[in-house]
Amino acid sequence: GPGLSLMSEFAGYAYFAEIPAVIWDVQRMGPATGLPTRVAQGDVLSAYTLGHGDGRHVCLIPASIGECFEFGGLALDLAERLQTLIIVLSDLDLGTNLWPTRPFEYPDRPLDRGKVLSAQDLTRLMGQWQRYADPDGDGIGYRTLPGTNHPAAGYFPRGTGHNAAAAYSERPEDWSTNLGRLARKHDHARSIVPAPVLELAAEAEVGIISYGSNDLAVQEARACLEAAGIRTSYLRIRALPLERRLTEFISNHERVYVVENNQEGQMHQLVQLNHPAGAGRLVSRAKCDGMPLTARWIGAAILSQETKEKA
Repeated sequence: GPGLSLMSEFAGYAYFAEIPAVIWDVQRMGPATGLPTRVAQGDVLSAYTLGHGDGRHVCLIPASIGECFEFGGLALDLAERLQTLIIVLSDLDLGTNLWPTRPFEYPDRPLDRGKVLSAQDLTRLMGQWQRYADPDGDGIGYRTLPGTNHPAAGYFPRGTGHNAAAAYSERPEDWSTNLGRLARKHDHARSIVPAPVLELAAEAEVGIISYGSNDLAVQEARACLEAAGIRTSYLRIRALPLERRLTEFISNHERVYVVENNQEGQMHQLVQLNHPAGAGRLVSRAKCDGMPLTARWIGAAILSQETKEKA
């Protein structure tokens, strides 16, 4: 957590200069030094918007040791494809405890470096290449790698205002064009980040949204709630930015509980921003005492509200 804060300026630079990078954040209890050996999910908002000014980062949220391994390689792929910083939001429950796991599935393909131009490509383009242009409409420009042997391969990765050719610029039209393109790239990321895991129950009025290491406790709580006569559906978020299946999930349930391990209900706030039309259906269930969430607490927190709804 404090280490993530120290990376704020570099995170903003990676976003704006479009430099592939990966930060792995094993979230612990804050603010400040907080409880350095205790767990929380309190970096969701800060990681997503890390850095000053307008900017949002792609975040991956593993729920198991197997997903931690899988998302390690995937984070590198996405950083190269999207040419940006990827933040993986793990937590101390996953990061320091012993977990049984199935053998890891090793990738059977090389790293995906995305839109990279070779010296031959540059010769063929005859000076038409611009580092921060958007020829494909997905917000992602073409880049060269350091050491490419061609006189047109070099460019300056600016953290200051720049135009499509990577030249310094303070022109309002260059600035707005660049920010608009970065926003398109972030929207494109929705289609390639890990999709949420959906478990839909027939005729369920109640939905649960959660993420990360809460998963097993949520699963157990759902079984307890069903025994009490409350059938639930479940959506586990695995990445930011959020995508359309979340909107459909909220629309299809009368009440949706957002369960998380922090004080302010940070993911609840992000879901509300992403789906304002369904904000009235969303109920925050957040707890932060340094310990992992338990099925007993999750079940009781939802059951108490459902009892009021039925009264």
